[in-house]
Amino acid sequence: FCHRMLAGRELQSNVWVGQIPLQACTLQRVVDAFHWPLVTNRCCLGAMLQTAAEKRVAIAVGAAAAVGFVMGRATVGGRRQRKFAARLANTACTGGTTAQGEVFLYNDLYGMAALEVGGCGDGEKALVCIGGLTDGLLSLRYLPIMADVVARLGWRVVQPVLSSSYSGWGMASLDSDAVEIDSLLHYLKEHRGLREFVILGHSTGCQDVVRYLQVGGKHVGDVKGAILQAPVSDREALQATGEGFSGDTTKALAEFREQAVAMLAEGRGDEAMPRAASLLLGPPHVVTAYRFASLTGRMTDDDMFSSDLTDDELQQKLGHMSVPTLLAVSADDEYVPAFVDCRKLIDRMARVMAADPLGRVEQLVIEQGGHGLRKADGAAKFTEAVGDFLDRLASGPRLSWELETVVEIRQHLKSMTPGRPLLVALVGMPGSGKTTAARVLERLLGPSCLVAPMDGFHLPLAVLRARPDAADAIYRRGAPDTFDPAALLKCLQAIHNPEGPEEVTLPAFDHAAGDPVPGGVVFKRQKHQVVIVEGLYLLHDSDGFEGMKEVFDWSIYITVDIEVCVARVKERNRVIPGYTPAEIDVRTERVDRANAEIVRRAASRADRIVYAAI
Repeated sequence: FCHRMLAGRELQSNVWVGQIPLQACTLQRVVDAFHWPLVTNRCCLGAMLQTAAEKRVAIAVGAAAAVGFVMGRATVGGRRQRKFAARLANTACTGGTTAQGEVFLYNDLYGMAALEVGGCGDGEKALVCIGGLTDGLLSLRYLPIMADVVARLGWRVVQPVLSSSYSGWGMASLDSDAVEIDSLLHYLKEHRGLREFVILGHSTGCQDVVRYLQVGGKHVGDVKGAILQAPVSDREALQATGEGFSGDTTKALAEFREQAVAMLAEGRGDEAMPRAASLLLGPPHVVTAYRFASLTGRMTDDDMFSSDLTDDELQQKLGHMSVPTLLAVSADDEYVPAFVDCRKLIDRMARVMAADPLGRVEQLVIEQGGHGLRKADGAAKFTEAVGDFLDRLASGPRLSWELETVVEIRQHLKSMTPGRPLLVALVGMPGSGKTTAARVLERLLGPSCLVAPMDGFHLPLAVLRARPDAADAIYRRGAPDTFDPAALLKCLQAIHNPEGPEEVTLPAFDHAAGDPVPGGVVFKRQKHQVVIVEGLYLLHDSDGFEGMKEVFDWSIYITVDIEVCVARVKERNRVIPGYTPAEIDVRTERVDRANAEIVRRAASRADRIVYAAI
């Protein structure tokens, strides 16, 4: 808003601030209308924010300062506003959360402040906490206790005030928040000695975390983990909190949404909605057409956690989450409708994240905590889980080459003929982690990516039993001659041809039954732009695999030490029935090691060789 005015343009709209209409305003008039009541009403908190940069201070939030800060930025009148004011006043009367810490400006030009709970610590790792709609400093009541817990693990706790904090949420966006989060991380690295971060989002702050990790920034690589506390749907929250919502109210919400969508189509997304529209969302704050549509619509920028999203849609929203992640929800969250099963929902969310195949997505359901974890038991359980999450963060598998590979795959896609997918071969020795890597790439690339395992082209046991060397062939199953390369090549050629069938079925493999499953994988030409085939012999040039490598547009070989691979296979094969542990070890050495050597000899034929960290 201010950037547009600073550029010398005037805004023609029905924007209002409190009860002051702003039409054809200049920046100075906005400052005059907005700044004076803010300064006079935010009392000691306002003075503190202006004078305490880089000084140690004690903050009391929940008393008159907090009420003045919020109330000074919103005109209170009508039933919903009176209830909003009463809730704040009640907080002030009953006492509030206190924390000793240090407030500093991380953006001096715009006076944007952040609080480090406990003051400037000695560690190089910080938990950066992002609040939800209308939240501000210490709105997350559990922060002081959490700061004490994580400090013992060498972590510091920082909470910023963003442009979207307090009453600014309606004029902001997830993208603008992402820019400010990156600015905060830059300051923390340059001026407060921090090097690594985990970002914790509460409520709509969860969307901020997800969005920042998607759009990135100069410092996104320094984010080593994410915590999403109360990731709820805004549009479903309206159903949960619409106490006494009448048919007229529901109709008004739909009408205002239509108006917002129309304004977006006209290029007026940054103009304000009528005051009555914002009252439907709760507090009487200015909300733009863009943000109103985003918070109330399906598959919009803000719509990430709705229970009616399909798995493909959830993957579009969350598939890029490649860092270790903790999902924490409350079973009694007042902003979640009764028809939503929070356990099933976070499990669905976890399964589409890129970190899930590595086992790096944790789930926590708190029975009694509420949306903001105001209940002591819920806050204690969450704080303990966060401490455990941070303690485990450095251990376990992490992504290494996968993110860079996704960028390269997207570059290759730009040159592809319409209707022809990019065929990628992902090759590695047994136990190299290629199946896990393929699942990670699939989530990072989204629903337009299909993974087809070469295992589906194992010759069925019935075929092997019919061979003259049946006993030997079954014992050596997994060797090149126990596959059907001709069938694989035929399927790949059908997919490769842009004039080929709209759907091509490929077999999957049932490890429990030990046999292929016909039609277990389905390629859809209108949907799948990338097909990743993962297997052992896609670079092999004999035993019927001649010409296989040439059908692929790009090939990747995963390098892992052969001894590591053999050890993994020995452990994995212990579930094979009919063999003792000693017999498994012998078979692995004779069969799997021999197969690994065949795979390794073909590595030089790959277009790219990567070194696995998993």
